[in-house]
Amino acid sequence: MKLGINNSIWEIAGINLDKALDRINSFGFKYVDILAFGSGNPVSLSSRERRKIAKKFQELDLVSSGMVTLPPANIASGHSKEKEKSLFYLKSCAEFQAELGGKQILLGFGAGWKTLEISQEEAWVISLNFIREYCEYLFNLNILLTLELDPFVYNVVNDTVSMARMIEDVGQSNLFANIDIGHLAITRESPQTLEKLKDKIMHAHISDNNGKIHANWIIGTGVTKIADYLTKLMEMGIDGTCKNYEEIAVASLELGEVGQDIKNPDNYVRQSINYIKKNIPQLIP
Repeated sequence: MKLGINNSIWEIAGINLDKALDRINSFGFKYVDILAFGSGNPVSLSSRERRKIAKKFQELDLVSSGMVTLPPANIASGHSKEKEKSLFYLKSCAEFQAELGGKQILLGFGAGWKTLEISQEEAWVISLNFIREYCEYLFNLNILLTLELDPFVYNVVNDTVSMARMIEDVGQSNLFANIDIGHLAITRESPQTLEKLKDKIMHAHISDNNGKIHANWIIGTGVTKIADYLTKLMEMGIDGTCKNYEEIAVASLELGEVGQDIKNPDNYVRQSINYIKKNIPQLIP
């Protein structure tokens, strides 16, 4: 498994994707998760701007290891306009990822959220059908979709049990799991609970928090058992799963939360790398 990073910490600090790639390269990273938000939102990027980003990836010898999507509407609501808005955004993300040479899209926001208008069962089916339709679209682009659980009661996929069930119910061969270990600290799920997702985990996020709020602190400053989760993923054979699909297993640092006041993003990265070097040195080349 290789160490990667999300550009989110720089985006939150007001540094656009183009300039963030230079920062990422200066730290020695090769694998980059793109946050499809703000300056990385393909819907708001022109064709020329997208080509410029793709060219920079080539020049810096970077790999787009994943694209983190944040659908602009609730995919579990059942409203046609919300579905169309999210599907347009997600298809744009897939096209951008293909331009970058990447093969993974991460579906954020816990596969949508339950509302007071419909039952939990209806929300589940609506979300399931949306994900299945998107997987079918991605299949033609040779792109894999990973689900990420959001650790809140109103999200459709909010723990490893619901994630495993959703992957099984959707039943598409290009649907996998992304494991954000900071989220598991909030849901109180131990590394052992990942066994139910064996052979379905394609990617990981390294994040940290106080076990109560989603905050993406500097790695090592919270309560998340970073080394335990990452060791478990490696023991479960995430490298082999990825190799079967000609992918490299990547665990990306995910730092900062939209809305936070980040004055020194490079310091977040530097401290987090130092923690990884000390506690999980096998991730550092």
